[in-house]
Amino acid sequence: GVFDDEPLLQRVVKMYKKVKEDSALLLSACSHLLHNKELMASLVESSFDAVLTDPFLPCGPIVALYLGLPAVFFLNALPCGLDFQGTLCPNPPSYVPRALSLNSDHMTFLPRVKNMLIFLSESFLCNVVYSPYAPL
Repeated sequence: GVFDDEPLLQRVVKMYKKVKEDSALLLSACSHLLHNKELMASLVESSFDAVLTDPFLPCGPIVALYLGLPAVFFLNALPCGLDFQGTLCPNPPSYVPRALSLNSDHMTFLPRVKNMLIFLSESFLCNVVYSPYAPL
């Protein structure tokens, strides 16, 4: 869908719906994993040294926390711009194109506005995806 030539708002709404559906499925799977006492006891008894996980899926770090193990991320970007916050690396939306914007780093005024709207919607989408994991 990234390469579809649809209006920005239509892409954002479609992405929001897809993210909401996928998040509910992943949350359910994570909840079932954590509430499976037999499996979790087996993981505790296995004495693993670390949990290798993808940072975009919150279940891995949650399981690592539950097991008291370090989480090792095998991806070079963290969701929701946390990698930029953690490294204090500048990432200004006025210059750096956001995902789904289809912008280059040479933007005129309107592409910069579109980039800024995407930037602002990212925190909303991150809240939609990750806030349901708080009780786990």
